[in-house]
Amino acid sequence: MDGEDLYKPAGGTAVADKPAPPPAAGAARPPRPPANTNLTWTASEYIEHQRGASWYFMLAVITAALAGGTYFLTKDYFAIAAIVIVGIIVGVFARRKPRELSYELNNDGLRVGEKIYSYSLFKSFAIVRDGQLNSVQLLPIKRFMPPISAYFSAADEEKIVDTIGQYLPYEERQLDVIDRLSRRLRF
Repeated sequence: MDGEDLYKPAGGTAVADKPAPPPAAGAARPPRPPANTNLTWTASEYIEHQRGASWYFMLAVITAALAGGTYFLTKDYFAIAAIVIVGIIVGVFARRKPRELSYELNNDGLRVGEKIYSYSLFKSFAIVRDGQLNSVQLLPIKRFMPPISAYFSAADEEKIVDTIGQYLPYEERQLDVIDRLSRRLRF
């Protein structure tokens, strides 16, 4: 008994004796050895839509109609105030101009401005074609984390796909319902 490990059986176990099974089809692929990449570009943070006075007038009419309908249905002044405040916030944000952001893809992840997003936060990426601008969308592992989008020019698409493809699998995606609705409303 001297020198014998009491917690480890001498003959081995059936689990340890079996070779590891091959990865299942569709399982995450092992990461490739990273190439020394550093790709930078600048682009707008989102697509700017031109809105005339009629767009803001329609926003005011819709806000007033929602507030009026809520008053007649509930007689709740708090709900009416909330609807009016949301209408004002939408109008203020609609006037905001998009910033020009610098983007960088490197071995650590995607840097947007000063914020760095590691590849380990994402399960896959997609290229979304939206009119005159294309964007790369990084789809997060966490349920409540929003996708990260970066707009780019068509000339940079191949380099961006090749660089991110070293770390994440590609996934075919289209604009979701909310994105299509916001484009239609020019927001």
